Amino acid sequence: MATVNEGVEAAEPEEEKDNVQTGSLVSQSLPHEYQEDALEFSVESFHLDGGPLGDRGDLDEDDQFLSLVDEADWKTLELEGTVTVDQDIVEDVFPFDEWEETPGRLALVKENPLAINRDRQILADSPFDGGTYEFTLCINRDDHRGQVKIKPFLTRTKKGGSGGSKHASKVGARVADGLSWVIRLDEREDGGSLLMPIIEDFSDYDSFPDENHIHHLSLEAPRNPQLYLNREHPQVVEVLNNTGSTGGPPRLRDVLYDYIEHSVWTQLLIQTAHDTSPDTGEPEYGWQEDVLDIFLDDLYPNLGDDEAAIQLAEDVRSHADLPDLVQRIERAVHQQYNIPSDTTNLIEEAIQSDD
Repeated sequence: MATVNEGVEAAEPEEEKDNVQTGSLVSQSLPHEYQEDALEFSVESFHLDGGPLGDRGDLDEDDQFLSLVDEADWKTLELEGTVTVDQDIVEDVFPFDEWEETPGRLALVKENPLAINRDRQILADSPFDGGTYEFTLCINRDDHRGQVKIKPFLTRTKKGGSGGSKHASKVGARVADGLSWVIRLDEREDGGSLLMPIIEDFSDYDSFPDENHIHHLSLEAPRNPQLYLNREHPQVVEVLNNTGSTGGPPRLRDVLYDYIEHSVWTQLLIQTAHDTSPDTGEPEYGWQEDVLDIFLDDLYPNLGDDEAAIQLAEDVRSHADLPDLVQRIERAVHQQYNIPSDTTNLIEEAIQSDD
């Protein structure tokens, strides 16, 4: 799940750890019973590339924080652990007549704002019972930047009764959460700012598109592309800031980010093609190596990496081959997203809300 920061300056690591650990996703008083930090979230083991963590990294189990900033040349981090939900918590956040067959879902939500990466793992579905649930979660180094936050949530899966009840009634409503685990992978200057959105008033900048645009990818400094969101659309920004995992606003957020990311990756891929040498296949900037890693196999499935990079650089410079390249780029970027599914989920959510 992606989030949006209004500031441009990165917080110091210790300051940011404290903010993430103590910050609440319940940004306002909810109109229903909500148990904050009530789910016991334990990570029992870490493995780097299949081996025990050992003395690698900076692990603080009390604050649920792991820094791998100083660790290089690793590809996967695997976490194993449990999330425990006391039955008392279930009975606090669901009404009495739902205790036997509780319409609840327990999910582990993973957020990586710098890479606009969001994902969830369903640990238990309806009918939900309190208890301890095991999980295994894998973080691929190439797909993430900055820091990854992992947090458990308990949500509703079925519309409930109204009539003045203190309990949540909407499908997808969050009713409980647990403290986050935070995994820091690198500092923001280490390629992390590539897709970190900055919120600005577009009308304040002559070089930005007009106020009708929601986002703008600035390539004025190709070494460090920067994504901007238009503050002049406050409702859109508010939706993109939503940190929930289910329900109407998160569904809409996912569709909006699909739209934004599709446009951004298309521009970044074309810029990368332009900056890649047709002689050596080497891109000009470090972040462009990541872009090539993501898309070359889809663009040129029958070529090796070096040959594919050279072909990409040649195609973008050829007037005859450019139209076909643009179509292939469109297809390759589209395959990275599940836009039909996200849109269908949003439509279904809207239909349910009208019932």
